[in-house]
Amino acid sequence: MCEMSYNNLYIVVEGMVWKMESLKKRRKYSYRIGRIAALVLSAAIFLCGCDKNDISETSESTSESEVTSEKQAEWVISGDDDTLSAYPVTVNDVEITSSPQQVICLSSSLTEIVCELGYGDRLTGRGSYCEYPESVSALPDFGRPAYPDLDAIIRSSPDLLLTATSIPNIDVVKLNDSGIKVLYIPAPRSLDEFGRIYSALGIVFEGIFDGEDEGNKVFADIKNKLTVSDISVGSFVYVTEGGAVAGGDTIESSVLSLFGTNLAKDASGYCYAADVLGEEQPDVVIINSDVSSDVITGDEKLGKLDAVLSGKLISVSNSYFESPSGRITGILNELS
Repeated sequence: MCEMSYNNLYIVVEGMVWKMESLKKRRKYSYRIGRIAALVLSAAIFLCGCDKNDISETSESTSESEVTSEKQAEWVISGDDDTLSAYPVTVNDVEITSSPQQVICLSSSLTEIVCELGYGDRLTGRGSYCEYPESVSALPDFGRPAYPDLDAIIRSSPDLLLTATSIPNIDVVKLNDSGIKVLYIPAPRSLDEFGRIYSALGIVFEGIFDGEDEGNKVFADIKNKLTVSDISVGSFVYVTEGGAVAGGDTIESSVLSLFGTNLAKDASGYCYAADVLGEEQPDVVIINSDVSSDVITGDEKLGKLDAVLSGKLISVSNSYFESPSGRITGILNELS
């Protein structure tokens, strides 16, 4: 679908929205990354590539006091006349006007990715669960992601606060009023969304041009290690806490489907009916490392699967999915 007007040009293609505004002496190009499509748009002025998935969650928050998770990522390129500048950029409604020099990161996965991209020296604080790489352990601890020490953060006065856990709007306003920008980047539900986090953080630290390239380069190496593997587990289901089975729209399914076929791929979230598995019979059952194999074997439904009865259980670290980072390639050793 394509909608046009004389003053603004909107191009909507399978969920991706492009907006081009012509101003007298300033051209401002903004594009909003949708969840569905992947395409490359070539224009006379610039060329830009986009993945098919946005980094944002699709589930809408039910509380007005929390940051909604249904925000698309928006990159804004602006410049005078024919000159385009790397900044400002806008990511998830947060405008970044220059490369942040002092950053507090509350989430372990984002902390690791920032370090992987080479910006670890910009970190001036961390969340309580941020323990890798080891160097970040020496940074001041500003509390758990869901309950950060706001007063301590304000006293520290960073340029940017990064989090993968939503913060109540009232607290975001308090931080903003103190001159601190808060960037919420939710955990990914697919490999594409995972890669978008790398490009987004690259853009935050280096601007739209070099930053996106750097982020894509780092993630490409990670994805290549996963996709070139000759590991094959056949058909599988992934079981996490409480006997929940991961459906096709989860990060677990997206990653593990590189090595086999998820029999629960048509389900959403973790609501797959385990009693159906008796008819389908997966070749293997992959379990969250936090789940004891005794829980699986003793389960009324899962315990009757042929794969379970024959001991075809594979345990993989929960951290790969709970806090995804470059270390996710370690799953290759656990699956082989």
